[in-house]
Amino acid sequence: MKKYQTEFKLEVVKSFLAGEGGAKLLARRWSLPEEKIRSWVSHYRLHGIDGLRPKRSAYSAQFKLQVLSHQDREQLSSRQVAAIYDIRNPNKVVVWRRKLDEGGVEALVTRKQGRTNIKPERCCPAPPSTVIADSAQTLREENSRLRAEVAYLKKLHALIRAKRSAAPTKRV
Repeated sequence: MKKYQTEFKLEVVKSFLAGEGGAKLLARRWSLPEEKIRSWVSHYRLHGIDGLRPKRSAYSAQFKLQVLSHQDREQLSSRQVAAIYDIRNPNKVVVWRRKLDEGGVEALVTRKQGRTNIKPERCCPAPPSTVIADSAQTLREENSRLRAEVAYLKKLHALIRAKRSAAPTKRV
């Protein structure tokens, strides 16, 4: 979704209010969705320039319920009730309505979003010194085993080379 600067929104709203055209004409002129222009105008009429500025909000379940009950009581559209309560995205009201209808008031409670902690928290601080001593001993044993393996392979390659060089070559 494209973000628009507050100055640009204000310019579009003022041209609408000055009568330079309706929402359809201005939408074509500015290459905007018609719905955005209507939304900006209603936000500007109710809240002034602050209605056009970016807003990040988390809404409580009580607030959501208040918005939905006002919408029912006054028979307002989602866009109208969003403008009254300064909710920048009218689709949020539609989502809240759907959640209320499907899951009741409990569904309106916002849950913490984001990534879950995948790594389990470590319960014990540092390993005891006996574990460190055991791991050091294990590493020493593995090291000596690998040295023996390398020595064995070197001896094997030497024997193969000696056997090849000692083999008589046939001359025709």
